Amino acid sequence: MKLFSKLTILLLALLLVMGASCTAKEKKAQASPAEEPVDEDAIRIASIVVSQLPDSMHDGILNNMDAFKADLAKVLEEESRFFIIADKSHLLREDYNPGELVSLDGKGIKVNKKGMKLEKVTFEALKKMLDASAKEGLSLMVSSAYRDYKYQVGLYNYYISKYGKEKTDTFSAPPGASQHQLGTVVDFNDVENTFAGTREEKWLTENAWKYGFSLSFPKGYEDVTGYSWESWHFRYVTRSGAEFQKKYFDNIQHYMLLFLDSYRN
Repeated sequence: MKLFSKLTILLLALLLVMGASCTAKEKKAQASPAEEPVDEDAIRIASIVVSQLPDSMHDGILNNMDAFKADLAKVLEEESRFFIIADKSHLLREDYNPGELVSLDGKGIKVNKKGMKLEKVTFEALKKMLDASAKEGLSLMVSSAYRDYKYQVGLYNYYISKYGKEKTDTFSAPPGASQHQLGTVVDFNDVENTFAGTREEKWLTENAWKYGFSLSFPKGYEDVTGYSWESWHFRYVTRSGAEFQKKYFDNIQHYMLLFLDSYRN
């Protein structure tokens, strides 16, 4: 009789927990982006599930939970499309829609070729960043911006014909895996790592986050990002996202994107 009572109590407790969990998920699904609640249990789960996160990063999140939740809430207010992962394990559809695209031509932006475009919000942030850099006597040129799926097919196949697939996969994204398809990425100047150490690169390293941009493929993280170091490749992740990345993810964009993807899913 006593055993039956204990089992009954445990069963009832389990049902209550499951019911509460379902209610929380329903509320989260119904909330608008600005009202999306921060789920502490989801934070703990995501920080564990994302196996790539270093232990120190995982501990830093859990040991500063209140501050982390407040900062995460700010990021969740931003449009989720600015945090979509596009890599070899997370492919974009061929018909992915980056939103309204704006031509860079005739906008007072130095470009190395005509016809380039960026997603509207990214363009506006880029313009502010370039205006600020110009006031410091710097010369930043946009060398690549939005690239659609079809363009990436041709580019990727060209590199394979020239360098072979193994070499190509270290620096060029297969179709659907390119961040450029998001319309939120800019390649600057010569698209070579000779860019590193220049006044322009140093300025971006210090200031790009203020305008919502961050380096996508940093040096020494090839095993994490899947690509060689690209000192010229910056992605718009919003001001809140860039701050969040700096504060909790050692300023490694890919770590932040993996965490947000796990948290939201």
